Amino acid sequence: MSREKFAALLEKYQEGRCSDQEKELVEYWFALVETNVAPKAAEHDLKGMEDRIWSQMQVEALPDFREGKPVVPLRNIFLKWSGVAASLLLVTWFFLGDRFGEMFRAGTNGAESAWVEKRNDGTGTMLITLEDSSTVELAPNSVLSFPEHFEPGQRVVALKGKGFFKIQRNAQKPFFVRSGEMVTKVLGTSFYVQNEANGLKTKVEVVTGLVSVYGADGLKGKQANPILLKPNHNATFDRETEAFSVGLAEQPRLVNADIAFQFKNAPLAIVAEQITKAWGIDIETKNPQIMNCPLTADLSGQPLFIQLDIICAALHATYKVDGTRIWISGQGCKQAKSSSFITLKPSQSNM
Repeated sequence: MSREKFAALLEKYQEGRCSDQEKELVEYWFALVETNVAPKAAEHDLKGMEDRIWSQMQVEALPDFREGKPVVPLRNIFLKWSGVAASLLLVTWFFLGDRFGEMFRAGTNGAESAWVEKRNDGTGTMLITLEDSSTVELAPNSVLSFPEHFEPGQRVVALKGKGFFKIQRNAQKPFFVRSGEMVTKVLGTSFYVQNEANGLKTKVEVVTGLVSVYGADGLKGKQANPILLKPNHNATFDRETEAFSVGLAEQPRLVNADIAFQFKNAPLAIVAEQITKAWGIDIETKNPQIMNCPLTADLSGQPLFIQLDIICAALHATYKVDGTRIWISGQGCKQAKSSSFITLKPSQSNM
């Protein structure tokens, strides 16, 4: 099985459309991931980890799925980390499995450790440090509940209101946040969680790392498996419809500040690639020809959406946010002065 076909299988698994045999293959792959992921693998040798796991899978793959074809590297100019590549590289064993509900029930129903409730009745944020040195910036009119001592295999807290979490990484003890009717699961990352006062909607926005979200026990939501979020992604759970919606942060944050944004007659494909590297957000187009259009501009210091405004103004194009992706539309190279250099004073917003 090629990587492309297996990536499609992962998406099928996430949508709950796999046969029993297909589920067996996906769960086998996640078992390989579990044995290959080191504590800092998600930050360093991701490509090496992917190749190592993929090679092992090709050798040991289930007989009914082996095709005997050469492995085709997963590549494209848009660096499609969300969906396909995120599933292949970053979404590891701890994001999937029915054990979510079992683990969470064990953590919230157990009486092994007394629970503490912290309520912020002030006007500023309240900093709470947990037993494992993880921190929570609790917003006004919010409540955080947590055990005095976490259980051996997991860390579970409950939130009412809004909080910003910075979680210490521990691959052996995943961290769970119950807020409204949504559960957020991580190993170590930073993210916002906000639950509306009426409890109808709960939102998670990722700042660093990867986050898995899913509906709480007892709900029969439309999402068969957890939703996987990267930095600058968010997910909102609507209790009335029992469904998730995903999107981008209103003010995306740079995930790689070392990317250069000075371009001279650079094809839009290269510009889009740099934007994806810098912001971790995929750029797509339905007209491949526009990706060959040259751009000369200095986008340094600008927020993402200002960068896109400049690009589209130069190329007589438009862009639209669709879920966690950005689509650029245009008929081709119609910029009036492709050689003119566009530069603006760096913006301080969102930086």
